[in-house]
Amino acid sequence: MASANAILSSFLIFITANFKVALPVTVTTPEQVNIPLGRTGEIPCNFYPPSYAAIYWTRRDDADGKEHVISRVGEDVTGSGFDSGNFNLTEDNALQIRYMQLKDEGRYECQVLDTNYEDDASETQVIAIVTPETAPRITWSCGDQCISQHGPSSILNLTCTSDEAKPPVKLIWTNDQGTPIEAVSSSTPNGTMLVGSSVTTSTIQYVVKRNNTLTCQAESEMIGKRSSEQRSTVKLYESVTPDEAPSVTTTCVNHCRTGIDVGTLLNLTCTSGEARPPIKLKWKNSHGSPIVTISSDVQVGSTVGTFVTTAVIQYTFKSNTTLTCQAAGLTGQMTIVQLNEMGIGTSAHRENLNGSEIDEGGFDLVTILLVAVAVAVGVVIILGIAVAVLYKKNKEYVDAISYSYCLSKDGYNSFFPRSGKSYHRAEPEDYIRGYSDESHKL
Repeated sequence: MASANAILSSFLIFITANFKVALPVTVTTPEQVNIPLGRTGEIPCNFYPPSYAAIYWTRRDDADGKEHVISRVGEDVTGSGFDSGNFNLTEDNALQIRYMQLKDEGRYECQVLDTNYEDDASETQVIAIVTPETAPRITWSCGDQCISQHGPSSILNLTCTSDEAKPPVKLIWTNDQGTPIEAVSSSTPNGTMLVGSSVTTSTIQYVVKRNNTLTCQAESEMIGKRSSEQRSTVKLYESVTPDEAPSVTTTCVNHCRTGIDVGTLLNLTCTSGEARPPIKLKWKNSHGSPIVTISSDVQVGSTVGTFVTTAVIQYTFKSNTTLTCQAAGLTGQMTIVQLNEMGIGTSAHRENLNGSEIDEGGFDLVTILLVAVAVAVGVVIILGIAVAVLYKKNKEYVDAISYSYCLSKDGYNSFFPRSGKSYHRAEPEDYIRGYSDESHKL
């Protein structure tokens, strides 16, 4: 077909060039041009014979009238669109629309007047489009029946939501084998970016029977098919075990002071990690007896298909005690709460696969006391060593002075003065007096 048109075009050029035959001008434009919102696009205008006297671009209004946009007569380009800066003509007379806006949508006509003042025209529909900026988002929900079933056979509601787009995108769900999944889809006008744009949602109900990977793909004429930038996946697991021990938070109900007094009423909330199926939490006192919870709840987790459990107890402080929140069925996953007049301490524990305990953090009051005692003992030892060193140095100093003066003939008489007819042992003040006497210095 293309070669036939080329032959026909060559024939017409040959006829018109050699036989001076005037052919009527023929104008062609695309049926539709899509221009992204805020971008610049062009509408080509092709005509034959290539010579022309004038080119006019107009736009049809709501009353089916024509509004002059831009024109070229010879080398002069004029028109309201040209004056506004939103429109221009390229060298090959295509209409250029700059910074596409909603008001620029409509039907545009290219009219060509040839040198024989014959004319022809062709129209093009221009549409402003919006393509999604990000991949679809996948959210999930689960009713009471889903939570109560507690098993992998529970039905999950998975919803895929596209970004705003014009025209609307189509959302396709597939499983890990690439098989499409039946879904309920709808497009809702949004209009936050562009009047006429829509947000598309697609919801499926899915039963998790094993580990699965599901995909939601956004498709349209504007973005094509199977674009990796417009694809989101979600992984579903048959079972999920929390990676951490339950966490405990405490709030004071009454008799609240800086510390804890007898009669202080506390609310203690134990929260599990994300799990599938939901885990049960059990509170126990220091004797291992169960504590009745005042409330418990199961909510969906941030990870699709997982649940978070909470269990709340009220406890009136009577004396120093230890409470434990245990994740039922998970050996070693517990959090210990120590209550005493100094405050509240928590220590989370879980076990390795080999049964050895792992400390998850928190603080233990017994450990703090032991550390304090060890620090105090260390300080006493250091002070004792310092005193011993000082005493030894002082003794050596005094002995040195005594020995030096004993070697002196006069010094002996000075340090051991006569008292009557006999000598007596020098007293401390004699040492000081003798040492300070300039005549007895060595």
